[in-house]
Amino acid sequence: MAFAQKPPPPPKKIYAYLDKYVVGQSYAKKVLAVAVYNHYKRIYNNIPPGSKQQQVEVEKQASLTPRELEMRRREDEYRFTKLLQIAGISPHGNALGASMQQQASQQAPQERRGGDVLDSTHTDIKLEKSNIVLLGPTGSGKTLLAQTLAKCLDVPFAICDCTTLTQAGYVGEDIESVIAKLLQDANYSVEKAQQGIVFLDEVDKIGSVPGIHQLRDVGGEGVQQGLLKLLEGTIVNVPEKNSRKLRGETVQVDTTNILFVASGAFNGLDRIISRRKNEKYLGFGTPSNMGKGRRAAAAADLANSSEQTDMVAEIEEKDRLLKLVEARDLIEFGMIPEFVGRLPVVVPLHSLDEETLVRILTEPRNAVIPQYQALFSMDKCELNVSTDALRAIARLALERKTGARGLRSIMEKLLLEPMFEVPCSDIMAVELTKDVVQGKSDPVYIRSPEKEASEEEYDSGIEEENWPRQADAAANN
Repeated sequence: MAFAQKPPPPPKKIYAYLDKYVVGQSYAKKVLAVAVYNHYKRIYNNIPPGSKQQQVEVEKQASLTPRELEMRRREDEYRFTKLLQIAGISPHGNALGASMQQQASQQAPQERRGGDVLDSTHTDIKLEKSNIVLLGPTGSGKTLLAQTLAKCLDVPFAICDCTTLTQAGYVGEDIESVIAKLLQDANYSVEKAQQGIVFLDEVDKIGSVPGIHQLRDVGGEGVQQGLLKLLEGTIVNVPEKNSRKLRGETVQVDTTNILFVASGAFNGLDRIISRRKNEKYLGFGTPSNMGKGRRAAAAADLANSSEQTDMVAEIEEKDRLLKLVEARDLIEFGMIPEFVGRLPVVVPLHSLDEETLVRILTEPRNAVIPQYQALFSMDKCELNVSTDALRAIARLALERKTGARGLRSIMEKLLLEPMFEVPCSDIMAVELTKDVVQGKSDPVYIRSPEKEASEEEYDSGIEEENWPRQADAAANN
């Protein structure tokens, strides 16, 4: 087992690793680091040492094909017995009689021991999980945090998109596919998968739509209801490796020790909070007769966005309101109370300001500017971006309200001409200035003088070689 081989990394070490890749969001990184560390401890505490040895033995035995077949046969017999007991039919005296009697005799002492629980004074503390929900504007680093976290963990990690999930029986992915991805990441080891972490991305897209209660909301409220038992802990039947869904060959996965981290942009949630606080939103208060729910809040956000003049004040106001988020705000947004109750840790992420966007362009590993510099270096060309140009790019991204994701689209547009001109040319450096970003001038190209000289010599050499032949041809004519 991963947790048995070496001790779990301390929260500070996880935080420092996240800091290399993600700029800002210190509170969210701290919460995730602590949650992951506690998850390791919970796994170690909730699984007794004896059962760990049993799991190791089962894993060793699972490699043998005859043993695997025998185990599967016994499981089928056990399920068949249970079905007979539910139906009220005695399992004794049937074709499987001997094995059924042995199983009944093995289960009898366990059933008798059930009464001893009431008399025992010893209490074992079982650590329960605290699922997390991250909320913040688009491009603030929620998915990047999850992807970075997945790299440094020894437990299976699966990132699942909630937008494709539907209720069972409808077109789309079933809710069990979330656990199927985790099992796949654990290389189909059920024991490892039961200790994993699942990241539910775009969880705000499964919010229920107001006024649709008379219809079946199969992609919204229906998905939330299906996720309830999954979040708290249940046994899920997941299709086996190399088996089709309709064959019915499934593996049982217990989700009790699986940590769930949900994230979503929750666009318009700040409007709901300001309405609850009875505060005016930057001088433009929402009308009292406005409808409730996420659609109304998002519509109000779009309607008033053209009226906002101070961009920095708007960002600060949104961040301040998101810090005041409560469970009832998420319920009004469209999440059902039972779903919100199973996500006790709510972590608001702040918007990215100009200074943070400039740092995102250059500082983290795999940053945007070094990526483009590497692209140009493959053509033996340097890319130089001035400090003023970086600030202008960050300001453009703020205006577009797409967060850190907007930086790449701006860079692609700015570097289209240089990326077209540089390959197989004498350009040795490209410089981007503030005027280039603002569209007032073209990128500055620095060309290689040596290459120009060599080209002239090459051209003159060709002419000198051809000159005697041309003279001879003229004399003969």
